Amino acid sequence: MYSMQKLFIGFIVTLFLSTQFSFAQSYALSGIEKSDKEDMQYEVLGKVGNHYWIYKKNGTVSSIAQYNAQMQLVKQNDMPYLPASLSSIEFVAKNNKVIVFYQFQSKTTVYAFAATLNEDGQLASEPKLLDTAENIRPGSNAKVYNLLQSNDGQRITLFSVNTTRPQSIKIKVLSFNSQFELVNDAVVNVNGQNKKSVLSDFALDNNGNLFCLRNMTLSNAAPAVSLLYLAADGSEVVESPILNNTLLLDDIRLKVDNNNGSVILNSFYATTQKGNLEGLFTFVWDIKSKTNIASNASRFTDAIRAVVSSKRKLKDAFDDFYIDRSIVQPDGSIVIIAEAAETYSNRVVFSRWDYFYGGAFYNPFLFSYWNRPFGFYPWGRFGLGFGFGFGFDYGFGFGMSPFMWGGPWMNPYASFGYPSVTYKAEKVAFITLDAKGNVQSAKVIDKKQSDVNTDQFIGYGVIENEKGSTILYHKKEKGVSGFIVNTHTTDGQLTNGDRIVLNEKKNEWMSRALKQVGSNEAIVPYQFKNKIGFAKIQIK
Repeated sequence: MYSMQKLFIGFIVTLFLSTQFSFAQSYALSGIEKSDKEDMQYEVLGKVGNHYWIYKKNGTVSSIAQYNAQMQLVKQNDMPYLPASLSSIEFVAKNNKVIVFYQFQSKTTVYAFAATLNEDGQLASEPKLLDTAENIRPGSNAKVYNLLQSNDGQRITLFSVNTTRPQSIKIKVLSFNSQFELVNDAVVNVNGQNKKSVLSDFALDNNGNLFCLRNMTLSNAAPAVSLLYLAADGSEVVESPILNNTLLLDDIRLKVDNNNGSVILNSFYATTQKGNLEGLFTFVWDIKSKTNIASNASRFTDAIRAVVSSKRKLKDAFDDFYIDRSIVQPDGSIVIIAEAAETYSNRVVFSRWDYFYGGAFYNPFLFSYWNRPFGFYPWGRFGLGFGFGFGFDYGFGFGMSPFMWGGPWMNPYASFGYPSVTYKAEKVAFITLDAKGNVQSAKVIDKKQSDVNTDQFIGYGVIENEKGSTILYHKKEKGVSGFIVNTHTTDGQLTNGDRIVLNEKKNEWMSRALKQVGSNEAIVPYQFKNKIGFAKIQIK
């Protein structure tokens, strides 16, 4: 009887501890495969079935690695149907399958294919040719097609932009439903207006409508910016100028608010060329009526500036901040997440305005990748965008692959007479706006990170759920390595969570490459010596 009581008590204690552990903040580390070196291309795809999928490309060999809940490698399937040389590869992960979109160039033709993988990572059917683009400059390896998915996952759009003729930009759109059945195939003509017209920040709503920004460089004036609406069936194009005769907009972000049927643009603004940032500009466009319903420039008060700066001089408090994302709350209010970032070399000191290419207020071409190739950092602005000069027929390309490897801005020659570059990523600000775009409050996470000649180990990741937005970043202090956890709740409070202490002291963590894979889970890559591994992070 006594032994039975001991067994029962032991069972209760074990159950209690396991329950506690399941709700605790924790992490599970994968092993490192010999082939997974620092120059490996990879992308975390998410959870498919019961496994966590990661795409890997080592040399010319592509594969899908599947990990269990303890981050043990269960299987790794090669993808022999993929060409050795790819212009681009992108993924749409569903509950029990993954759709692989890839494109490659042969002579002067770019081919766009799609392949469906089942839950075991095997081909469910033969890869399907979706479209081709002709007259591409041989050897350019240009990325012609781009992929977007709606927030509800019910719409997938593959599109290309032809800028050969400045007077008429052609956008070809292939629309698919959630079962990957072709819904619509259309070519939309957009008036090019002038040779310095640039399209950027494409987004898709839940009805399949496509939105983007048009930036036009003007002589002796700030660029003219407008919002373009392209109907899902290609039947209509609506352009709405963003009126800002006195404001200089910088770092514009486009957000589709499906719940309220609107498109929201947010941007920092200045009132003088190369001046201090004065506030936030908000532009709200109603999809149903196809009209602008709000346009507001909300100036930062000294009280708001004082939240993010401890300096006596407050007018430059926001000058180093760059918008990462905007989050629309159920009541229509908006939370802007921005990070202070700067870079300098041992030869040159940059200001905010030095990062722009093609004019002080150039807006880069940024998709909503989980890990944008250059993040939202200012030094990522060089050379990005839809422009002219790539190929014969399609006048654009995406400068680098959307994978993280080796640090996109690593300078291995810094010690051989080249300038040494320091990258800094510091405070994270949460700026709350009401539904009309008026700045209401600000909260700040006071972090400091820097690195030399590479930026891949600085920054943060975000996990979003019903509680709010949780920021995770790596910090090593007094010999203790760990992830700092802060949550900005839906009611506007900033809470500090328990630090996730990391036992592996020699690992270098890539927080900003974090990929959310569940309500409270994320995969974070790390580097040990010259190899890449992955960890699953669990937060409360």
